[in-house]
Amino acid sequence: MSTKAPRQDLPRSDDVKIRLRITCPHCWSNFATEDVHWLTEHELLRGDPMLGPDAQQRFLPTRFDVAGNAIDSSGMTCQSLACPKCHLTLPRVMIDMAPVFVSILGIPSCGKSYFLSSMTWQMRRTLPHYFAIDFSDADPASNEILNQYERQQFLNADSRAIVKLDKTEEQGYWYDAVRYGDQIVNYPRPFLFGLRPLFGHPSFENRSDVSRVLCMYDNAGESFQPGKDTSANPVTRHLARSQAMLFLFDPTQDHRFRAACVGRSSDPQMTSTRAQVYRQDTVLHEAASRVRKYTGLKHDERHNRPLIVVVTKYDAWEPLLPGLLDTPPFLPQKSGAAHALDWERVRETSAKLRHLLWQHSPELVSGAEAFAQEVVYVPVSATGCAPVTNEQGAIEGMRTGDIQPKWVEVPMLVVLARWSKGLIPYNRRT
Repeated sequence: MSTKAPRQDLPRSDDVKIRLRITCPHCWSNFATEDVHWLTEHELLRGDPMLGPDAQQRFLPTRFDVAGNAIDSSGMTCQSLACPKCHLTLPRVMIDMAPVFVSILGIPSCGKSYFLSSMTWQMRRTLPHYFAIDFSDADPASNEILNQYERQQFLNADSRAIVKLDKTEEQGYWYDAVRYGDQIVNYPRPFLFGLRPLFGHPSFENRSDVSRVLCMYDNAGESFQPGKDTSANPVTRHLARSQAMLFLFDPTQDHRFRAACVGRSSDPQMTSTRAQVYRQDTVLHEAASRVRKYTGLKHDERHNRPLIVVVTKYDAWEPLLPGLLDTPPFLPQKSGAAHALDWERVRETSAKLRHLLWQHSPELVSGAEAFAQEVVYVPVSATGCAPVTNEQGAIEGMRTGDIQPKWVEVPMLVVLARWSKGLIPYNRRT
């Protein structure tokens, strides 16, 4: 007799369809929905061979309550789901919504932590207001570090407080350890968000088809050093699954951009003599090499998934291309409440930025365009202000009352509009 849970018995909302197969956002295994495991609810039913003695047991249920929730061996109703391979927790929305996997990478200190937290904060506001889309945590536990960063920057009662966010690390909170026999594998912890059309969205009536789970992966820049990705630490293998890559380029760590800004920018990130300078294209080349390795892409082929080159810290190099981010690229629609992404303006901005990058960092442009069929260049400012320095000139952080992000959500809106059809409309200007 089969012990698999009937697919139709899994809990669901009335307006969504259960997906036949699921991809785990942790280990990226693909499995039938009916093979999803559940976490026991009773406190005595602890001890998982893969996650340790304190973890709730995982099991494939044979009994369900009238709502479709599994019942564990103690008779208690269970609420949480898990991947049958790695046993890590699955948000329930993975059953109902297709995932959009996005990898975010860059060198150390490129502003990735500020970019991520500002982006998610802005998307919580921009998507409902302009696009009639609910953007919310699919798994608050996985998103806790981002939520903490958002609180520090945008919900701080003291507008004079100076905040300095921690960088992405190669261990600790950012990873989940799973034991496979004698080997322990560390998986990068994803950030998970649900995107659902609201009333007024052009696809509201078929929202079950266009709703998505956004699964974002953030790696430390050190993860792209040779030998860092192994079977025990598959920290960048999400690159093979990702529908898009966001590569963060930091002009304040490029000596040619710094030279071009001499006498034109007073931002301490540009003027400081303590600044470090990196070959940023090496991280991009290493990422491209790993994508080719994991996907079987030939060296003379270009990847058919988009690469968004996010040029960070616009406020520090704005004199080189002034006025790019004065207004958001959103167009009102005659048909309803939702706006559309102004794709023509995004393309024009991308062309201007590409020209600037070609002048100062041509190896980055050539590397990006040799790797991906479609490359979009987007300038952003995660803070909209210069950092605060101490008497010695060292950067202490950002003053919370001065933080005003600009265009920081646009890179992800480009991905969702162009490569997740039906969720965010995009138009040319008339």
